[in-house]
Order: sequence, then structure tokens, then C-alpha cells
Amino acid sequence: MMEEKKSTTETKNLPPKIIAAIDIGTNSIRFAIAEAYPDGKFEMVEQFTQAVWLGKDTFQRGRLSSETMRAGIEILRRFRKLMDQYGVERLRAVATTAIREASNADIFIDRIRMATGIEIEVIDASEEIEYSVAALQETLDEDIQQAGKNVLFVNVGGGSTLLSVLCDKTVVNAQSLNIGAIRLREAYSSPEDTSQNAVVILRHNIQDVLASAETYFPFTGNDYFVAMGGDARFAARQVGHPSQFAGLTEVHLRDFDFFVERVEKMDTQQICREFGIAFQSAETTVPAMLTYQEILRCCRMRSFLVSEVSMRHGLLANLAREVWNLENSYFQKDVLDSAKALAQRFHVDIEHARATMNLAAKIFDNTISEHGLGPRYRLLLQVAAILQNSGKFISNRSFHKHSYYLISNSEIFGLSHNDTEMVAQTARYSFRSPPKPSHLAFLSLPRTSRVIISKLAAILRIADALNRGECPNPERIRFTRVGDDLTLLLPPDDDFLLKCRALETQGKMFEDVFGMRVLFDR
Repeated sequence: MMEEKKSTTETKNLPPKIIAAIDIGTNSIRFAIAEAYPDGKFEMVEQFTQAVWLGKDTFQRGRLSSETMRAGIEILRRFRKLMDQYGVERLRAVATTAIREASNADIFIDRIRMATGIEIEVIDASEEIEYSVAALQETLDEDIQQAGKNVLFVNVGGGSTLLSVLCDKTVVNAQSLNIGAIRLREAYSSPEDTSQNAVVILRHNIQDVLASAETYFPFTGNDYFVAMGGDARFAARQVGHPSQFAGLTEVHLRDFDFFVERVEKMDTQQICREFGIAFQSAETTVPAMLTYQEILRCCRMRSFLVSEVSMRHGLLANLAREVWNLENSYFQKDVLDSAKALAQRFHVDIEHARATMNLAAKIFDNTISEHGLGPRYRLLLQVAAILQNSGKFISNRSFHKHSYYLISNSEIFGLSHNDTEMVAQTARYSFRSPPKPSHLAFLSLPRTSRVIISKLAAILRIADALNRGECPNPERIRFTRVGDDLTLLLPPDDDFLLKCRALETQGKMFEDVFGMRVLFDR
């Protein structure tokens, strides 16, 4: 934190940097330009939204049509010109569900790159939640984040519904459900259905998904319900009123129910005429409102709050810190807390895991010249240390393989699918044999990822050996390098021999990966 303050002080008189974010969603492409200031804050300059029916193609046919791709590329060409005019220094362009599930997504992304020079990153649902939460953390009134209060965030998008619970500014649970407004409309509605028949079918499918989700997500017991997204903002404009919290509009459940009862009797054209909104927006109104209504019933809430921010605000918030080299301490804490919550589900000894994590971080920090990895991989190492023994939930025998399975099939807040796979592989190779030619899951990864996993797993093995018996205080460990020997000087410890014996089996991979032998001394 001291480094961040120093950096801010030294640069406070510098002019802002121009940043931009592009969000390719289910039925529109959104673009935002902002000025990023040295303290990591940003101020919005311009925002644009252009409709394009990506979700319809994906959810109906599983792939994007040529016409849709051409329309999307033309929109991004215009955005490219705007970026050039404003002199944008850093861009983050992401695509979500509609692109993620399209079978020809790679072709579309390559065509965008060739036509505009814009590199599109397809993000996972966990990353969507990360950026949405980041946006809320930047803007949420302090009064709503009182100690011990649970705040449930809900964002019903076109392809999925994102859920997360914050307590004391920390994410304690996050999930993504396959009930987006466009997905529901395309999958469960037909032109032959009357409005009322369509509503019955949609409501039934939403209830089925929520009933399943209730087994692993805490809908009840939350103090506040905060909704995000264009459809929630539309409802707030119709039946909302100012709340006691800055930047949030309050909607009472009774008013909302009357509003839903009104719109569910209308078709898309009637909604367009009645409320003066675009056709693409009107298409999502009924399924989105039904989804919010059913979630509210699960939560047993009498009212909810609506935020004006979107995922783009989270993208810009992260970019604003990145361009000024500022760390996001909230994000790192949220990721680690999410990993600890997952570890508890698998009955991991959290105190032992936390000690291993701290030791691994200490080794990482003192061997940077050998591994050359940045802060992101330090975070992945810490997550792997927390979840290293999760496989014992299944069996002590070959638990490292079970750990890989459990981690790779779990969602960890803030980590992409690729990040989670690297964590799972690191945990898997932190015990027993190193990677072998017969390990196809490891060999299928890119070469760079394989090298990084080997480095992280080798470090985690040393941390694991150190944590045998009484765990030493990481701050009291000293590192010395003589030739090809790396010696860790430990404080007096009756379990020293136990640690040395563990090092005999755990230290060989470090020597193979880094060309250095690790020794313990005191």
C-alpha cells in the first residue's frame, strides 16, 4: 500500500490517460471512453451502444451468420475511428455469452482483428462477475456496505444471469445461471404461443433453474438486493423512486409485480409503442422481468435497488489502475476469499492451507530473478496453495489427482477458465510425480502455460515441505544463494528433520525446473 501512495504522489500532477472499453454482448455492442487519473479513478467521456443480434444467431443455430458478423465488424470499425480521434492509450475489448458459445467465434474474432486491429478477449462468466462487482465496489454507497451486511447483486443479461454476494466488501459467493433474457426467449418461445402461454413456459423454466441453484447459492438471508443491467434500469424508470443510498434507485416489490403483470400481457411491438423503447430492448423485457421477479421471490425481499453502473464501468476501473500501475487490492482479496470458501466446502484445513500459501508467496518473492513471473501468477500460486489438499475430500489416495478434478470443475471468483486450469494443474503437480508424456491434460496446454505451471508447482512443493510439523514464520526465513544451491535459513524448530525429510521427496522438481538445489539450514 505504501508503494501505491508513493506512486500516486509522484504522478498526481500528470494529465489523465485516455482509456476505452468494448463489451460485445448478446444483443448489442457497447463502447465507452474515459479519462484515467493518477489516483486510479476515472471519469466517463463518451458512451455508445449499437444493437446487433448476436445472441439470436448463437441460441437459435449455435453459430453467427455472415450478416451478423458483417454488422458487428462495421460497428467496431466506427468505434476504432472514435478511439483514434480521442487518442485512446489503452483498450480492453471483451465478448461474453453469445460469442463464447458460438461455434465460429474464432473466425469472427479473427475477422475483427484483421478489419479493425482490435483484439477481442472472450471472457468467462466468472470474469463477467468480477468486472460487474468491480463496478459496484467503485460506486456503492458506504452505508450499504456496513459490517456483517450481505449485499446480493443480480444482473440478468441476454445470455446468462450473474449472481454474487458481498459481505464486508468481500465476495463470499458468486454464480452464473443459464437464464438470460434472449436465451430464454429463443429457447422457450414460439410465434404460435399467446403472450400468456409464453409467460407460463418462461416462468416454469426460470423456476426450475432457480430451484436447482438454491442448493448451492444463498438466496435468503441477504440484507440488500441490488440489480444491474438495462432491463433493471428500465423497470426503475417506470416504477422506481429515489433511495436513501447515493446512485441507487429503489423499487418496491408490490409496484414491480404490478408492472410485470402489465408488460407480460404485451407483445414486443406493444412494449415498443407503450414505452418508446427500441425493438431489441423490448424483446428482452418480459423474460428479464420474469427472471428478476422469480429471484426476488426466492430471496423473500420486499424491495430492491437498481444501480446505474454496468460491466463496462468495471472494465474501465481496472484499466484506470493498470495504466497507472496501481494494484487492485479488493480484487486479490476477493479471489483468495473465494478460494478459501471453496476449500471449506471440501473440508480443507484452512489454517494449514493459509500457512502454505504464505510460505509459497515468500518463496515466490525471493526467487523472482529465477522464475521471472509477475503478480498475476503469484496470485494463482496462492490459490493453488489454498486448494492443494482439496482432493482429500474424495480420498487420501492419489488426492492430488482428485484436487485437479475438483478445482478444474469449480468456479473461483475473478479467475478465467484458463486461470482455473493453471491452478488445478499446479495443485496436481505439487505432490508425487512431475508432468509426464502420458499426462494428456497437461500436454494439451500451450508451451508457455506448461512452463509456468511447472515453476509454480515446484515452488509450492518447497512451501509444502516447509509446512511439515510446526510452520515457521515466513518473515523469519532467510534466503542465500551460493552457486547452484539455494539455502533457506529457518528459525529453531524441533520439526527441522521432518521438514528436511519432506524436502528430499518434494525438492527434486525445483532443482529440475530452476537448475538449483534447495537446502534447509538453521
